[in-house]
Amino acid sequence: MLLALALSCVGETDKPNTPDDSDPAVDSIPDSEAPDLCAENGWTSRAWDDAGTEDGALYSTVADATIQTTDGPVTLSEVWTGCESMLFIPDAPAQASGWPDGLWDLKKDVKGLFEDLPRNTHVFFVVTDGKEEDRLVKLDALKEYVDNAVDDDPEWWATHVHYVTEKAGKIDGAVGATLKSPNWGTGIDRFQRIRYIGSFANPERYNSGYGWFEPDIAMAANEARFYNMESKREDALDPDATLVPVFDGERVAGSTYVDVDIPSAAEMAEYDTLEIDLYMGCEGDGEYGYCPAWDYMAYLFVCAWDEADENAYEDTACQPAVAEVLGLCDDGATACSTDDDCTTDETSGTCAGYEEAISADTQAGTCMEADGTTHDGTYTCNEDGTGYDELSCSCNTELGRWITTYHREGRWVHDVSSLLPMLDGDRDLQMRFNTTGPYELDMNLRLSNQGKETRPEEMVFLYDGVSIRGGNYNEGYEEQTVAIPDDAVKVELVTVTTGHGMSAPGNCAEFCDLHHEWTINGAADPIVYDQPWVGDNFGCQTQVDDQTVPNQYGTWWYGRGGWCPGKHVDPVVTDITDMVTPGEDMTVDYANYYNGSEYSGDNWSHTILTSWIVISR
Repeated sequence: MLLALALSCVGETDKPNTPDDSDPAVDSIPDSEAPDLCAENGWTSRAWDDAGTEDGALYSTVADATIQTTDGPVTLSEVWTGCESMLFIPDAPAQASGWPDGLWDLKKDVKGLFEDLPRNTHVFFVVTDGKEEDRLVKLDALKEYVDNAVDDDPEWWATHVHYVTEKAGKIDGAVGATLKSPNWGTGIDRFQRIRYIGSFANPERYNSGYGWFEPDIAMAANEARFYNMESKREDALDPDATLVPVFDGERVAGSTYVDVDIPSAAEMAEYDTLEIDLYMGCEGDGEYGYCPAWDYMAYLFVCAWDEADENAYEDTACQPAVAEVLGLCDDGATACSTDDDCTTDETSGTCAGYEEAISADTQAGTCMEADGTTHDGTYTCNEDGTGYDELSCSCNTELGRWITTYHREGRWVHDVSSLLPMLDGDRDLQMRFNTTGPYELDMNLRLSNQGKETRPEEMVFLYDGVSIRGGNYNEGYEEQTVAIPDDAVKVELVTVTTGHGMSAPGNCAEFCDLHHEWTINGAADPIVYDQPWVGDNFGCQTQVDDQTVPNQYGTWWYGRGGWCPGKHVDPVVTDITDMVTPGEDMTVDYANYYNGSEYSGDNWSHTILTSWIVISR
């Protein structure tokens, strides 16, 4: 069986997965001083920060250290060019121990590592334990594999591959601390922060005897790819964006409601871009053993409000709820609600003092969702009977959707600009975040003006998802008619769709290529959305560059029906302006098919669909 993962970590976890904009560690190096590597590749350079720490806490800034290698001492700050990351890969990390082959033992795996590894990566190979002469033998054997793997560019990699002669736990500072515990392998990212290497499991190496997937050193390259993505993501953020706080370190498990202070309607009209910036951190110091285990749904909803925008019954006298009061039988001890409760085979008794419960008075009202749809709500008499409480409305209009990771933390920034009409700056907004957990959340809405030609101003709800089992489900999607205003300059179809369940045939809808077809104004050729990465063992691994958290401790690599574990779900936006006429009604019809027909499987196959027509004036 696999060896148990070591779970002890040192230090307090810094938060979150975001560098401090005021930190000198992220100040750009002037172009005149930037190393050629950075300038030639257009990579942002960040100066080495001398104020690092040695405790090894996740996301802490790494203090300088000198590491002994076969080519002599290597000082981290001296090899830091400002645009490179570092990976410290031990021969026996905890999450890859106990298998027939060691992590360094397969020549093809070492070859695969360097085929996938970004060139701006320093790799330090570290032996976990053993006598010095044994460690050197092991390093020498690995070097032979590495030399073969980098034979197309040996000079470059000669300066970027280091063979550490010290035992892993004896290395000074944060690197040694993390290689000792939790011993998962250590990274230093593009912001000079401590990171952990995740799972090395390869999806094409399932071992039935072990009940899991054998490790592959090549998977470590995903970490360096992710570090590069994070750097580019940070560069792409508008420094002048208005940040609207939603969560700031709150612990979330299940549904959590929060009041959100949106800028005024006049201010909102100046923004054409809306991004959601979410960090889901884990309680404790590490990842595996601290982060929740499964790939669950996570949502951000905007709550509905009273369409009348005021409570007309606030001061109307009413009957409040009255709780049931039990009586007593003539024996003075037995609680009762009827005489029958006081009757036995020998005696008949009576119940005195019983009072029935009285339901509170209610009044009907109309709730308006953030996307303009309405539904019934209820005003309920308050406890004093002096008036009615606020209208009770739902909170189910989706603004953002994510899939949680297997045992790792994550941060995602994604664009939901098409949903800007949901944010009405003239009213107080409440939002609800829902997921299993627990997680520690940091979330901001990022509002900015990117100079786009149009701005979404109106949205019309179309459909949401249903079960797809048993066939004939498309009958539930009736054709919708949408009035297009005279002054519309752009009309878009916006959908968010993920497939779930694993019924036969095809493992639908999580692992089947379900085709979503949208017919506009009866056109002969519908708009078709499909999932071409379904069936690809590495379909989600290929999306590490698009914020999929790498090397999760689960089946994260497999391509799925519109989603990946540890990733946001992007709205799919299609410009249909040329298919409609301003001032006239348009029609929309939706259906989905598996292999050309309705899916006929059983179990709990379903899609989670939300869709709108979005109009810009």
